[in-house]
Amino acid sequence: MAKRVKYPVSLKRYVDKHGLRDKLISITSLLGSDAQDILTWAENEAKRLKAEGEVGSSVPIGRVIYDLIGEEAAIRLVQQNEARGRITTKSEVRFRTGRKVEMPVLYREAGLRHPQEARNLRHNMFHEAFVAYVYRIIPDIETTVPKTGSGLTPDLMVTHHDPDWTISVEYKGYRSITLLSESELLKGMRYQAAYGTAWLVTSTNKTVRTLYKGTLQSEDLVKNGVERLRAIAKRKAYTAEQRENRGIARKGIAHLEKHAGDRLRCRIISHEDLIESCRAGKPLKGLAITTGLEFVQLLRDEGLKREADNVLRVMKSPTDSLYSDTVTSVRLIE
Repeated sequence: MAKRVKYPVSLKRYVDKHGLRDKLISITSLLGSDAQDILTWAENEAKRLKAEGEVGSSVPIGRVIYDLIGEEAAIRLVQQNEARGRITTKSEVRFRTGRKVEMPVLYREAGLRHPQEARNLRHNMFHEAFVAYVYRIIPDIETTVPKTGSGLTPDLMVTHHDPDWTISVEYKGYRSITLLSESELLKGMRYQAAYGTAWLVTSTNKTVRTLYKGTLQSEDLVKNGVERLRAIAKRKAYTAEQRENRGIARKGIAHLEKHAGDRLRCRIISHEDLIESCRAGKPLKGLAITTGLEFVQLLRDEGLKREADNVLRVMKSPTDSLYSDTVTSVRLIE
């Protein structure tokens, strides 16, 4: 263990029992020159929590101390990386401190805003607007958010019973200046192949949709998309937003190349025709694509002014300035 630091006996017992000596050394290193003061505070705080019943009677006080100093070390890790211009990853926090954390929450505790938080907020504002809209226009439906990690996972599934039908929905909550590329169209095609009907709803107005008519072919999307996105990825990035767009382009290239051999075919349908077919009880087979301003107008037509304004904010606001008092940004809505 680190020299010149006196560890509480209860903490040493807990660490030795569970083989956490290396983790404690790492935590102490992150705490720096005031490690002893933090250990003293953590011991007193642990005693208080136990006395007031805020932790279970069966929880060892050494574990409470370990958790408290681990939380402080994780915060300092984020602050140290930020000072060096680095993003802190969940795996780094786990490796250095043993803590399992939600990164947006940890960044808030460190007085910072995690990039994922802004992406979560864009997605969640878009999700709330779409759910409000689809319940308004199609009666007797159910919506579910698929769990990730089980193959293809759209952002939303819309289900109806008697007659039985299901459509998949994918959001792309980008700013209006971000390109909706062939990669996103190919993703929509994959959902269509899996579920029969897919609806790609986006907040951007820059889209390659108009370049393709009738039936989409995945080979064309891969060929044209890789060429287009490589040109975007090579451009110099001077702002955080430009860097994000370059990152989206690189991710799109990887997606297209991964599915180059899929050989998919898919008919493009309008969202108007899709909505009418859902109301009639038999959704059209194909992929519907709705741009940002089209979606805003659909919301306004149904009297959903607040939701329309939120989508406009997603479209217009730089990532760092997007904020909401009512929509969570810590995690994606489930």
